[in-house]
Amino acid sequence: MGATKKIGDPNSQGALALDPIALLKALRPLQWVKNGLVFLPFVFAVDLAWSTDDLGPVPELLLKLVFVALAFCALSSAIYLFNDLMDRSGDRLHPVKKNRPIASGKVGVPVAVAVMIMLATAGLVVMVLVEPFLGLAGGLYAGINVGYSLGIKQVVLLDAFAVTSGYVIRAAAGAVAIDVTPSPWLYATTGAGALFIVLGRRFAEVRLAGDSAEEQRSVLKDYAGPFISQLLMLSAAAAWLSYTLYTVEATNLPENNTMLFTLPLVTFGLFRYLYLLNNSEQAEAPEQLIVRDLPLVLSIISWVAVSTLVLLLSN
Repeated sequence: MGATKKIGDPNSQGALALDPIALLKALRPLQWVKNGLVFLPFVFAVDLAWSTDDLGPVPELLLKLVFVALAFCALSSAIYLFNDLMDRSGDRLHPVKKNRPIASGKVGVPVAVAVMIMLATAGLVVMVLVEPFLGLAGGLYAGINVGYSLGIKQVVLLDAFAVTSGYVIRAAAGAVAIDVTPSPWLYATTGAGALFIVLGRRFAEVRLAGDSAEEQRSVLKDYAGPFISQLLMLSAAAAWLSYTLYTVEATNLPENNTMLFTLPLVTFGLFRYLYLLNNSEQAEAPEQLIVRDLPLVLSIISWVAVSTLVLLLSN
């Protein structure tokens, strides 16, 4: 009799292997918080979303954005599955990544492919139903990320810009869904902030990998040394400056510039994140780094509260 195949054994070739908890982990639900960016255009479109004279369409607009956010959740999870499928052989050689659901064999390749196709199809269909033009945004997002998995992630700088583009596309999709035209500074701030987070992750990967950086990811060798530190500082300055100019220059924000009251909170958040990048052992995962640090969480909550107060009082 042949040896019994184990679901967790990547060499067992269990095509239909499926651990529901492992599959959920492969979808990376912690990353779904990024899809909240689709609500940014609504929040900061004061003349539409915060006008007490035009509350009629607000529930409908919010419902559209909820559907768009869910569509991005499905689409992004499909991309994560695709990435893990492409990387499964290399992941099995990595001390940590070998435990990923697909690399470990807990989720079989055919199952992962089927779920990936279903999620991608569902996400794109929902986007088209909400607003046909969103289908282009979803296709662009998917295309860039597929390209990332196929090789862009090995090209220095292009890898960071590819990931950053996903944040901006989400914000733009939110604007398209509710038919508003946000200030260009909203996109500039979103892009600069996202680039800061992405480069922060590269900085942490280089710092934590030490001499084995190239072995873990070949592109990390190009970020090693003072180069990544210089990039991180420039991106932090760009994020701070673009947000400052946004609070002052955006035509759909309070004309009395009261949004500047939120600037100290943003400044603290940027500095706190830099501190964590240099001292935390979990800095390679920004979403975990942020949610597990109480001062950073409090600064984000305070920013939301102060922004809401300023926007409410301006109308």
